[in-house]
Amino acid sequence: MNETNLYDIGAEFLLNYLYPDWTDKWVAECAGTFYRNYTPDILSVDEERRTVSLARDGFTRLLPQGLIARDNALKGGDFKQKNERLEKKAAQVRDLFKPVDTLSFRSRLHVEKQLEQLSSDKLPFLLKRYLGYDMEQESDPLVRKVAPLLLFVSRLRADFGFIRDLLARLIGCKVEMRTGSYSWEEGADYSCPSIAYYLIVPDLTEEAYRSLMSAIAPLREFLLEWFIPFDTHCTIEVKYHEQPFLLGDRLTLDYNTEIHQ
Repeated sequence: MNETNLYDIGAEFLLNYLYPDWTDKWVAECAGTFYRNYTPDILSVDEERRTVSLARDGFTRLLPQGLIARDNALKGGDFKQKNERLEKKAAQVRDLFKPVDTLSFRSRLHVEKQLEQLSSDKLPFLLKRYLGYDMEQESDPLVRKVAPLLLFVSRLRADFGFIRDLLARLIGCKVEMRTGSYSWEEGADYSCPSIAYYLIVPDLTEEAYRSLMSAIAPLREFLLEWFIPFDTHCTIEVKYHEQPFLLGDRLTLDYNTEIHQ
């Protein structure tokens, strides 16, 4: 993922958008603003533990200087051993005040959600006025979920890793991404960049495969129009190639059938 495009997107916005029902379930771990010099606001997310690591200062930053360690705590003796004890003590203090950081972060999540609700009526107007996109005329449910991100399209366009993660969240499956080049004629001396997204959905019947391909078609066209550069060839397909073929298994062309040259 091209993370430089995500620097200005706050954790509250992304988490409320991707996990709207988890507002009061997140546990915040504040790693410090030092990391903010070269990372986005969110350092990492653990969905199972509902934990988010933030490039922000926590409550411990407000503690008086010298409370955790004296100014000369590292002088004399074994520096490495003293530093390890100091790091352990600092980690214990951060764990002690983690509930404070968590409550503060959850409060900001609620404020962000309220602001989003207040501005939701303005969203269709903004999209239509500044981007020429009429959200009120959009009937596809997947496209309507992605449409609010058009406000950030200048930063998210060509962020192929973000698009992969977005597809995985929307469809609820593993998504493989492959980059390369594409030429319109065999043996041509020129080519354009290419990006392919494979939605790994196992054990689909032919009918279910066609139904899913039809369901994602509007989303595919929307992403290609707004989030993929004009000079990049992009495909979004449903695939299943994670297990070897066994004689007697049903084959569906372009789904669980591959031709290797």
